[in-house]
Amino acid sequence: MAEESSTNNFLIKVDKLRKRTYAQSIFLKPDDVIVAFNNEFYTYGEKRLVEELKDLKKNSQKGILTVLRNDILFDIIVENSLGCSFITTDAPETEKIKGLFSKKENFDLDQINEFVAMRDVYRRYDVYENTNALSAGLCPPLWLAYSRKWWVLLAFSTLIFMLFSINFYIFLLGWVLTSVYCYKAQLNLLFSFSMLEGKAFSLKIAAKNIDEAHKIIRELDPKSRFMFSKLPNPEVLNEESKPTSENKDNSNIVDEKKEALV
Repeated sequence: MAEESSTNNFLIKVDKLRKRTYAQSIFLKPDDVIVAFNNEFYTYGEKRLVEELKDLKKNSQKGILTVLRNDILFDIIVENSLGCSFITTDAPETEKIKGLFSKKENFDLDQINEFVAMRDVYRRYDVYENTNALSAGLCPPLWLAYSRKWWVLLAFSTLIFMLFSINFYIFLLGWVLTSVYCYKAQLNLLFSFSMLEGKAFSLKIAAKNIDEAHKIIRELDPKSRFMFSKLPNPEVLNEESKPTSENKDNSNIVDEKKEALV
């Protein structure tokens, strides 16, 4: 556990992650530095952070946690204590991070949305806004088209056509039931579709919109690729061998899927 000094001239850094903790569910990693809480540079130590995060859970509130990973700052929306162990940064590292944070543009909670990123071993990402879209309930085909799940749209359209050819009232009942189900289970459906395409949960971030989310992911993963993004495809470097850490990430993709299903 990170010890707190009287001066609090340090930040806390994730040391070890325990399985099935809140920190794991928001995809924190060892060596992630907790830089700020609700846009305030956080040198108050581990004990106070744990208490403040527990208060969020107790009062059914949410907060913004700013994290530094590989010299990239990004925000995560949190609502519970992390449940991991910490170490502390030294004074030079703290000052360096403080300089990075001073250049960051901060937003209030009501100005940002939460996004969930899933990727495969080829660095192809699906990024979903972690909220329910009304279109999924009003018109599932349009929602599927907007989500670019074309093979699911084809299967749904075939089913609806078959129901319509049998009886109009059966078609109407099927449409209503499907609309209700799609609205209530839309996020789980999208996650499941991505898993069937070989993708696993990778990251949770907070951003103003999907384009900003793509930019943050590209900074964290320069080889990331997105469908229908304003970002160009990453440059392909002629490398004889990939970094060990990248190979390790790809080899653990099956384990990530198992944890995601849990």
